[in-house]
Amino acid sequence: MTTAGIAWLGVAAVAAVVLVLAVLFAVRVQRLDRRVGSFECAVRCEGRDWRGGIAVYGVGRVQWYRLASLSLLPTRTFQRDQLELFQRVGGADGEFVEVTCRYDGEDLALAMPRESLAGLVSWLEAAPPRGEPLV
Repeated sequence: MTTAGIAWLGVAAVAAVVLVLAVLFAVRVQRLDRRVGSFECAVRCEGRDWRGGIAVYGVGRVQWYRLASLSLLPTRTFQRDQLELFQRVGGADGEFVEVTCRYDGEDLALAMPRESLAGLVSWLEAAPPRGEPLV
């Protein structure tokens, strides 16, 4: 095999790997987006940039999956009883709304469509009361 043939074989192998990764990424995003209770949600932790993702409601928690990843596991999990929303920032004219919040002592911000924020607030308010059990 000539040097040019080996080079083309290498280029073809790299292209095949990139194609497989792109297909896996697209299938992962599509599966996450089609889950019941999923919504677009970006997260910004203290001193970091925004990270796009998809959040999915679970029993007593919201699981957040980073968009730029191939992992099938959530990047973060927010337990309902530890998530506090504080202030809505912006979103008057835009489609996305930013809300400042605290989770387990960490300050962070979430950005999501206005309808998704309404759903998140309702989900948080629907939590069973905290305190001593009745029995």
